[in-house]
Amino acid sequence: MSKDLRLPLAVLAACAALACRAPRSDEDQIRALFEDAARAAGERRVSDVVAPLSERFRGNEGIGRHEAKQLVAAQVLRGEWTAVAISGATVEVEGESARATVDAILTRGAGKGKALADLLPGEASAHRFDCRLEREEGRWQVVAAEWRPLSLAEALAGPPPAPGR
Repeated sequence: MSKDLRLPLAVLAACAALACRAPRSDEDQIRALFEDAARAAGERRVSDVVAPLSERFRGNEGIGRHEAKQLVAAQVLRGEWTAVAISGATVEVEGESARATVDAILTRGAGKGKALADLLPGEASAHRFDCRLEREEGRWQVVAAEWRPLSLAEALAGPPPAPGR
């Protein structure tokens, strides 16, 4: 086979493999949404952290999307955390809506790479986010969320299983 044909054939084979891959499930898309937001938080990309929030978003004490973005920006500017990791998530999809319970670990300083039990409470904090999502314009968006800090025992236990599992 000619060298001139190898690259185009390799590109076609890669495209065919991608086209044949099964589409991600709604549950996988929602999990990826939270993973992407956590990665953006660690990289201090505030707009990307709040990208999953709907314009209709309402959180603790009625805060909206704009206030949530300000809250995240303030945490980033103060250096409150240097990394965010999703430690567990349960997702339940029902048609065009879903519920997700997501546990996140916010790490400060030199806590990266340490065991969770060694981090809490000095170098990290754990929070549980109970979220309601809806599909808006073909993508999942968080329309409501409540969050609270977790104890070490709760953080180690992880989120409760989704109903029916």
